[in-house]
Amino acid sequence: MKSFFHSLITLIKKDLSIERHTREIFLVMLIFALSILFILNFALDTEVKARSSGAAGLIWVILVISGQLSLNQIMNLEKQGNMLEALLTAPVSRTAIYLSKVITCFLAMIAMALIIYPLYSIFYNTPLRSVHHLWVALLGCWGYASLGTLISGMTIQTRMRDILLPVLFFPVIIPLIVAAVNSSSVIFRGEPIGSALPWISQLIAFDVIFTAIGIISFEYIVED
Repeated sequence: MKSFFHSLITLIKKDLSIERHTREIFLVMLIFALSILFILNFALDTEVKARSSGAAGLIWVILVISGQLSLNQIMNLEKQGNMLEALLTAPVSRTAIYLSKVITCFLAMIAMALIIYPLYSIFYNTPLRSVHHLWVALLGCWGYASLGTLISGMTIQTRMRDILLPVLFFPVIIPLIVAAVNSSSVIFRGEPIGSALPWISQLIAFDVIFTAIGIISFEYIVED
Protein backbone atom coordinates (compact mmCIF):
# COMPACT_ATOMS: atom_id res chain seq x y z
CA MET A 1 0.00 0.00 0.00
CA LYS A 2 2.86 2.37 0.83
CA SER A 3 4.48 1.72 -2.56
CA PHE A 4 1.13 2.33 -4.27
CA PHE A 5 0.72 5.79 -2.76
CA HIS A 6 4.37 6.57 -3.45
CA SER A 7 3.87 5.66 -7.12
CA LEU A 8 0.62 7.65 -7.27
CA ILE A 9 2.19 10.78 -5.81
CA THR A 10 5.23 10.43 -8.10
CA LEU A 11 3.03 10.17 -11.19
CA ILE A 12 0.94 13.17 -10.16
CA LYS A 13 4.08 15.21 -9.55
CA LYS A 14 5.34 14.19 -13.00
CA ASP A 15 2.15 15.39 -14.69
CA LEU A 16 2.09 18.64 -12.72
CA SER A 17 5.77 19.23 -13.45
CA ILE A 18 5.17 18.80 -17.19
CA GLU A 19 2.22 21.18 -17.00
CA ARG A 20 4.22 23.73 -15.03
CA HIS A 21 6.87 23.81 -17.74
CA THR A 22 4.64 23.59 -20.83
CA ARG A 23 1.38 25.13 -19.53
CA GLU A 24 -0.38 23.34 -22.39
CA ILE A 25 -3.38 22.02 -20.48
CA PHE A 26 -4.46 24.89 -18.25
CA LEU A 27 -3.64 27.64 -20.75
CA VAL A 28 -5.75 26.04 -23.48
CA MET A 29 -8.64 25.52 -21.06
CA LEU A 30 -8.40 29.09 -19.75
CA ILE A 31 -8.32 30.74 -23.19
CA PHE A 32 -11.30 28.67 -24.32
CA ALA A 33 -13.32 29.35 -21.17
CA LEU A 34 -12.68 33.10 -21.24
CA SER A 35 -13.56 33.25 -24.93
CA ILE A 36 -16.91 31.56 -24.30
CA LEU A 37 -17.63 33.88 -21.36
CA PHE A 38 -16.98 36.99 -23.43
CA ILE A 39 -19.05 35.71 -26.35
CA LEU A 40 -22.00 34.81 -24.14
CA ASN A 41 -21.76 38.16 -22.39
CA PHE A 42 -22.81 39.84 -25.64
CA ALA A 43 -25.11 37.12 -26.93
CA LEU A 44 -27.35 36.52 -23.93
CA ASP A 45 -30.27 38.41 -22.51
CA THR A 46 -29.12 41.34 -20.38
CA GLU A 47 -31.73 40.81 -17.68
CA VAL A 48 -30.16 39.74 -14.41
CA LYS A 49 -33.00 37.31 -13.68
CA ALA A 50 -32.55 35.54 -17.03
CA ARG A 51 -28.81 35.29 -16.61
CA SER A 52 -29.16 33.98 -13.08
CA SER A 53 -31.62 31.26 -14.10
CA GLY A 54 -29.27 30.00 -16.80
CA ALA A 55 -26.06 30.37 -14.82
CA ALA A 56 -25.65 26.72 -13.80
CA GLY A 57 -26.16 25.37 -17.31
CA LEU A 58 -23.79 27.85 -18.92
CA ILE A 59 -21.05 27.31 -16.35
CA TRP A 60 -21.22 23.54 -16.72
CA VAL A 61 -21.20 23.76 -20.52
CA ILE A 62 -17.92 25.67 -20.24
CA LEU A 63 -16.51 23.19 -17.71
CA VAL A 64 -17.55 20.17 -19.77
CA ILE A 65 -15.97 21.35 -23.01
CA SER A 66 -12.82 22.73 -21.36
CA GLY A 67 -12.55 19.46 -19.43
CA GLN A 68 -12.60 17.56 -22.71
CA LEU A 69 -9.68 19.68 -23.89
CA SER A 70 -7.88 18.70 -20.69
CA LEU A 71 -8.52 15.00 -21.27
CA ASN A 72 -7.21 15.21 -24.81
CA GLN A 73 -4.04 16.97 -23.78
CA ILE A 74 -3.29 14.79 -20.74
CA MET A 75 -3.40 11.57 -22.75
CA ASN A 76 -1.65 13.11 -25.76
CA LEU A 77 1.30 13.97 -23.53
CA GLU A 78 1.64 10.30 -22.64
CA LYS A 79 1.33 9.31 -26.28
CA GLN A 80 4.27 11.51 -27.26
CA GLY A 81 7.64 9.78 -27.08
CA ASN A 82 5.99 6.46 -26.18
CA MET A 83 5.67 7.62 -22.57
CA LEU A 84 2.55 5.53 -22.05
CA GLU A 85 4.34 2.36 -23.18
CA ALA A 86 7.18 3.18 -20.80
CA LEU A 87 4.72 3.60 -17.94
CA LEU A 88 3.00 0.29 -18.71
CA THR A 89 6.32 -1.59 -18.72
CA ALA A 90 7.43 0.03 -15.46
CA PRO A 91 6.74 -1.73 -12.14
CA VAL A 92 3.82 0.61 -11.41
CA SER A 93 0.25 -0.32 -10.58
CA ARG A 94 -2.18 0.33 -13.42
CA THR A 95 -4.57 1.71 -10.81
CA ALA A 96 -1.95 4.28 -9.80
CA ILE A 97 -1.54 5.31 -13.44
CA TYR A 98 -5.30 5.65 -13.85
CA LEU A 99 -5.84 7.61 -10.64
CA SER A 100 -2.92 9.92 -11.39
CA LYS A 101 -4.56 10.90 -14.69
CA VAL A 102 -7.93 11.31 -13.00
CA ILE A 103 -6.45 13.55 -10.31
CA THR A 104 -4.52 15.63 -12.86
CA CYS A 105 -7.68 16.24 -14.92
CA PHE A 106 -9.70 16.85 -11.76
CA LEU A 107 -7.25 19.48 -10.50
CA ALA A 108 -7.29 21.25 -13.88
CA MET A 109 -11.11 21.34 -13.90
CA ILE A 110 -11.36 22.54 -10.29
CA ALA A 111 -8.85 25.29 -10.99
CA MET A 112 -10.97 26.28 -13.97
CA ALA A 113 -14.16 26.21 -11.87
CA LEU A 114 -12.56 28.47 -9.25
CA ILE A 115 -11.95 30.99 -12.04
CA ILE A 116 -15.19 30.58 -14.01
CA TYR A 117 -17.65 30.89 -11.11
CA PRO A 118 -16.37 34.30 -9.87
CA LEU A 119 -15.92 35.62 -13.41
CA TYR A 120 -19.45 34.61 -14.35
CA SER A 121 -20.71 36.31 -11.20
CA ILE A 122 -18.89 39.53 -12.16
CA PHE A 123 -19.69 39.57 -15.89
CA TYR A 124 -23.34 38.61 -15.51
CA ASN A 125 -24.09 40.31 -12.19
CA THR A 126 -25.13 36.97 -10.70
CA PRO A 127 -24.43 36.61 -6.96
CA LEU A 128 -22.75 33.48 -5.63
CA ARG A 129 -24.95 32.94 -2.63
CA SER A 130 -23.27 29.90 -1.11
CA VAL A 131 -19.99 28.01 -0.77
CA HIS A 132 -21.98 24.88 -1.64
CA HIS A 133 -21.11 25.64 -5.27
CA LEU A 134 -17.64 24.33 -4.43
CA TRP A 135 -18.93 20.95 -3.22
CA VAL A 136 -21.04 20.49 -6.33
CA ALA A 137 -18.06 21.41 -8.50
CA LEU A 138 -15.84 18.94 -6.65
CA LEU A 139 -18.32 16.10 -7.07
CA GLY A 140 -19.14 16.89 -10.69
CA CYS A 141 -15.52 17.36 -11.76
CA TRP A 142 -14.39 14.12 -10.10
CA GLY A 143 -17.06 12.06 -11.85
CA TYR A 144 -16.26 13.76 -15.14
CA ALA A 145 -12.52 13.14 -14.75
CA SER A 146 -12.88 9.51 -13.64
CA LEU A 147 -15.07 8.47 -16.57
CA GLY A 148 -13.33 10.75 -19.05
CA THR A 149 -9.90 9.31 -18.24
CA LEU A 150 -11.18 5.79 -18.82
CA ILE A 151 -12.73 6.60 -22.20
CA SER A 152 -9.71 8.67 -23.18
CA GLY A 153 -7.58 5.59 -22.48
CA MET A 154 -9.84 3.60 -24.81
CA THR A 155 -9.36 6.03 -27.68
CA ILE A 156 -5.70 6.98 -27.24
CA GLN A 157 -4.45 4.33 -29.68
CA THR A 158 -6.84 5.37 -32.47
CA ARG A 159 -6.01 7.86 -35.21
CA MET A 160 -9.31 9.72 -34.70
CA ARG A 161 -9.06 9.93 -30.91
CA ASP A 162 -9.83 13.67 -30.80
CA ILE A 163 -13.16 12.98 -32.54
CA LEU A 164 -13.96 9.64 -30.91
CA LEU A 165 -13.50 10.90 -27.36
CA PRO A 166 -16.43 13.37 -27.34
CA VAL A 167 -18.58 11.03 -29.44
CA LEU A 168 -18.18 8.20 -26.92
CA PHE A 169 -17.91 10.29 -23.79
CA PHE A 170 -20.61 12.96 -23.92
CA PRO A 171 -23.65 10.64 -24.24
CA VAL A 172 -22.49 8.64 -21.21
CA ILE A 173 -21.67 11.65 -19.03
CA ILE A 174 -25.03 13.39 -19.59
CA PRO A 175 -26.70 12.01 -16.39
CA LEU A 176 -23.85 13.33 -14.23
CA ILE A 177 -23.96 16.75 -15.90
CA VAL A 178 -27.74 16.91 -15.45
CA ALA A 179 -27.30 16.20 -11.73
CA ALA A 180 -24.54 18.82 -11.46
CA VAL A 181 -26.58 21.47 -13.29
CA ASN A 182 -29.68 20.86 -11.20
CA SER A 183 -27.68 20.94 -7.96
CA SER A 184 -26.04 24.21 -8.99
CA SER A 185 -29.37 25.69 -10.08
CA VAL A 186 -30.88 25.07 -6.64
CA ILE A 187 -27.93 26.86 -5.03
CA PHE A 188 -28.05 29.78 -7.50
CA ARG A 189 -31.73 30.27 -6.66
CA GLY A 190 -30.83 30.59 -2.99
CA GLU A 191 -32.90 27.58 -1.92
CA PRO A 192 -31.87 25.43 1.08
CA ILE A 193 -29.17 22.90 0.27
CA GLY A 194 -31.60 20.17 1.32
CA SER A 195 -33.53 20.80 -1.90
CA ALA A 196 -30.48 19.71 -3.87
CA LEU A 197 -29.76 16.56 -1.85
CA PRO A 198 -31.40 14.15 -4.35
CA TRP A 199 -29.18 15.53 -7.12
CA ILE A 200 -26.10 15.60 -4.90
CA SER A 201 -26.77 11.97 -3.95
CA GLN A 202 -26.79 11.12 -7.65
CA LEU A 203 -23.47 12.90 -8.09
CA ILE A 204 -21.92 10.87 -5.28
CA ALA A 205 -23.32 7.64 -6.74
CA PHE A 206 -21.94 8.48 -10.20
CA ASP A 207 -18.53 9.29 -8.68
CA VAL A 208 -18.36 5.95 -6.90
CA ILE A 209 -19.58 3.96 -9.91
CA PHE A 210 -17.34 5.68 -12.47
CA THR A 211 -14.25 5.43 -10.25
CA ALA A 212 -14.88 1.75 -9.53
CA ILE A 213 -15.38 0.98 -13.23
CA GLY A 214 -12.23 2.90 -14.09
CA ILE A 215 -10.08 1.10 -11.52
CA ILE A 216 -11.37 -2.31 -12.64
CA SER A 217 -11.26 -1.68 -16.40
CA PHE A 218 -8.26 0.59 -17.01
CA GLU A 219 -5.68 -2.18 -16.87
CA TYR A 220 -7.43 -4.21 -19.58
CA ILE A 221 -8.15 -1.17 -21.74
CA VAL A 222 -4.58 0.10 -21.94
CA GLU A 223 -3.16 -3.39 -22.51
CA ASP A 224 -5.46 -3.89 -25.49
